[in-house]
Amino acid sequence: MAQSQPPANAASVSPSLWAIFVAFLRLGCTSFGGGTAGWLHREFVLRRRWIDDPTFAAMLTIGQALPGSHGTKLTVLIGQHLRGTPGAAVALFALLAGPFVIVLAVGGIYAELTGNKTLHDMLDGIAAAVVGLTFATGLRSAVHGAPGPAALAIAAVTVLCVGVLRWPMIPVVLCLAPVSIGSAWLQARRR
Repeated sequence: MAQSQPPANAASVSPSLWAIFVAFLRLGCTSFGGGTAGWLHREFVLRRRWIDDPTFAAMLTIGQALPGSHGTKLTVLIGQHLRGTPGAAVALFALLAGPFVIVLAVGGIYAELTGNKTLHDMLDGIAAAVVGLTFATGLRSAVHGAPGPAALAIAAVTVLCVGVLRWPMIPVVLCLAPVSIGSAWLQARRR
């Protein structure tokens, strides 16, 4: 793919590799929780004006047609558009470098604190809260979804097998999913 011309509203000079590195590093360190395409649009189309909307839309379309992580594909396409192959490499490295260092730091801190009883007590409390929230969500779904007795029985068998007997979840789900789907299909046919 040949390097395309910068947009009319962009600066007349392409950004330096260092500027690309800093922009993507900042983005990688601050864009938590997905939605990378939106962050990229905001940063490079609206804020920096390094590319225009039609070019970004074309990159988005190409990225959606290719397999893999959408944010990284779009990062490579933007970097390539701005400075060719070196721009693509710098953009991808910068986007992934910040989170990589953060994860290593958090892992190192966690490894140092694994013997700390207070940390284990906190994590046990968090785990109990998560179990309670999951249970409450399941109960709310059962009450508001008004499932039939078959659905409640399948849910109970799932909880028994995975939660009480500690059987592996994947085989349990693979065995019970067809039963659940068949039950729902039969119930829908009766209506």
